[in-house]
Amino acid sequence: MRKITCHCEQVFNVDLPELVNLDLEPGIINDISNGSFLSCVCPTCGAVLHTDLKTRIEWPSHGLKLTLIPEIERLSYLSGNYAEKIDTSVVIGYAELADRIAVVAAGLNPLAVEYLKYHLAVKALESNESTKIAVYFEKRTEGGDIVLHIHGIKDNEVAVSKVPSHVYEEILKDTQKEPKDETCAALTNGQYVSYQNILIENNPHA
Repeated sequence: MRKITCHCEQVFNVDLPELVNLDLEPGIINDISNGSFLSCVCPTCGAVLHTDLKTRIEWPSHGLKLTLIPEIERLSYLSGNYAEKIDTSVVIGYAELADRIAVVAAGLNPLAVEYLKYHLAVKALESNESTKIAVYFEKRTEGGDIVLHIHGIKDNEVAVSKVPSHVYEEILKDTQKEPKDETCAALTNGQYVSYQNILIENNPHA
């Protein structure tokens, strides 16, 4: 059981998992995608609460051990004040969890995808340095192209970028051949691999 505090200030316990195995419970993959994973209903006001409680996700068939860290603890983790087991990768916040599971399900390399996101985010910031940019993986097409959504360039609009498969493959080769190059190193903070590592450092609005 896990303790939840609702916006109405009601505190209650709810049966939400601290560990899931996606091979044993494949339905959770869809729950993560549609946002219903880790959600609950307040018994007092009836509000549906979408949480990002710390949760470990294992997916043995995909070689994945992943820990979701709550968004509220982002700065604590990035500043090195948040200890985590060394056998797990990390995502921060629910949106990153859904994104990473989708990336892995598509058979893509997370570091290479974050590399793509970083370059798209930089281009987006060139047009508006004061904005907050967020880039999310959407899908891999039948032809192998990578479709990414870019939020924040314009209010209430989402830009769609399709990266050709050969560009992704070239980046994948580069990250595997030179994993310690400057950009790859900057994308990695401990067990947390994300383009946000660079944007937060270089852009206070990111």
